[in-house]
Amino acid sequence: MNKLFKIIILIFWASILFIFFKCQLYDHGIRKIICFLRSYPQYSALLFLVIASLRSFTLIPSTFFVIIAGMLFNPIEAFILAATANILSEVLVFFVAKFSFSPSYQNKMINKYPKIYKMVQNNTMQILALGVSSPIIPSDIVCLFCAFTGMSFTKYISTIFLADTPVIFLYTFLGISIKYSIYIFIVTLVAIIIFSYFNMKKLDSQME
Repeated sequence: MNKLFKIIILIFWASILFIFFKCQLYDHGIRKIICFLRSYPQYSALLFLVIASLRSFTLIPSTFFVIIAGMLFNPIEAFILAATANILSEVLVFFVAKFSFSPSYQNKMINKYPKIYKMVQNNTMQILALGVSSPIIPSDIVCLFCAFTGMSFTKYISTIFLADTPVIFLYTFLGISIKYSIYIFIVTLVAIIIFSYFNMKKLDSQME
């Protein structure tokens, strides 16, 4: 069953990458994805939800999709879509880690990022919260390690939701501000940089 699950995941991943390359969604960054979504106005919200939810497979940072949501949709819709897509994305990471990674592969990942794994082991919920709320930290790696340590699904999801909500709000507002005012955009960007700086300081203190 575990082997079959791995094969299904690999086929699923390859199919997603093929579709993205076929639709040229990797070309020209955010602009290409926005043009693609705008070409299907009736289904843009659903398409956004699907594409953003699969971002762990497409290797596109979640930050891009939150900004795209702010540029395409009204504020409430953008926030709900971005938050939902992010939760679904991390749910996929959790279950892939639980059911498809063998102990030997888990050890390989742990040996590749020993400091991150040690931090996660020592303070799982706090590190998960810091990891998913920072645009600099590889959040999927942190999520994988949380799954490896045996963190319960309920704690995992609730921590991500609480930690990500203010960040998604900021990035959604950043996307919205691009359409209206350069001054609001700059203020929001500065707020995000300050928020990220303090997150990094907290992580540095955990690594010492």
